[in-house]
Amino acid sequence: MSSFSFHNVALRAFAVAVPRHVITADTSDRRTAKFVKQMGVEQVHLSITEQTPLDLGYVALKHALAQVGWQPQQLDCVVFDTQVPDFWGGSGNSSLIHHYLDLREDCATLDLTVGCAAFPYALSVASSILSSSSDVKRLALLIGDCVWYLQGSKAELLANKQHLFGDATGVVLLEKSDFGHTPEIKTKLFAQGHGYINLFAAPSGRDNWHMDADQFVLPTGITVANHQGRVLMHMNGMAIHEFSTGKVVDTIKEHYGAKLQDFDYYVFHQANRQILDAITARLELNPDQVLISFDQYGNTSSCSALTTICHQLHDLDKPARIFNASFGIGLAWGFSELVLEPGTVSAIIETDHHFTEHVLKPVYVQSHAAQLAPAAL
Repeated sequence: MSSFSFHNVALRAFAVAVPRHVITADTSDRRTAKFVKQMGVEQVHLSITEQTPLDLGYVALKHALAQVGWQPQQLDCVVFDTQVPDFWGGSGNSSLIHHYLDLREDCATLDLTVGCAAFPYALSVASSILSSSSDVKRLALLIGDCVWYLQGSKAELLANKQHLFGDATGVVLLEKSDFGHTPEIKTKLFAQGHGYINLFAAPSGRDNWHMDADQFVLPTGITVANHQGRVLMHMNGMAIHEFSTGKVVDTIKEHYGAKLQDFDYYVFHQANRQILDAITARLELNPDQVLISFDQYGNTSSCSALTTICHQLHDLDKPARIFNASFGIGLAWGFSELVLEPGTVSAIIETDHHFTEHVLKPVYVQSHAAQLAPAAL
């Protein structure tokens, strides 16, 4: 276990942006109604204009900066955590944020790729930078993922009324403060690396990148189809459920015990209703204190903790002690303890914003014309 405690880092603003487009579950269909009852996802926000975490994060960051009255040039560091950056390799999303906000040359950028455990992990990294550097005084932490690309086509996305995952990117603005003058931020981080086999995107690895086989045999021996080059998310549902409601809960009990009852609200990774209900029951928590966002936004992956905070706590009228547990892909999990002050949390923002400047435009040469039907263009 890696434990962190920060006495000189202040949480100044929270903001989350989601695509404006909403897909609502059609509960008149028996199969979808059963899905909603089990998973609890009544609707999701999914982009139909190929918005990315960069687009959503830019909107959320601009809103957060305006909320606290900071100019972009006052940022000393940008940390961006996403599993789906606009470019693989080269410039990460933090560099693109730096570009679009025209930040100072001495404003550092850093990219992370932690999945559903992102909030405590990325918060630990961001707070460590602030706490240890004499030059970094204001930092923007962005966390988010988009999943619309998992659908085979836009038509398939629009036709599907049974979604578990949604798109979202959140921002936390942090500032160095005088030692002990702000509420302490605490985090604890854990990992179980061999658990990767139960939750990963295949065939997305380097060794599989150029394969054009009809099928793939996973390390577990399971055979999966190659769906026209789409990213295949392999999930061992039973193993993930046992990990989330077993290992994660056991670790919480071990490290917090009766102290867990001292918090005002509990923010868990929004996996689905079944998992959250099981965690709540095993920890003997008051369900009214366990905040949810999965019903309106689905499982927003790395952003789910921030989605939940902004969905449920944007109208705080007094300080609130928050316990967060985030867990998933890796397998990794972590906890954070925060105090949220009134006025720091914004309601979720819906946006159609989409950068096109850096998007590659397809050019079809004549030699390929015979292979491409007009509809494919």
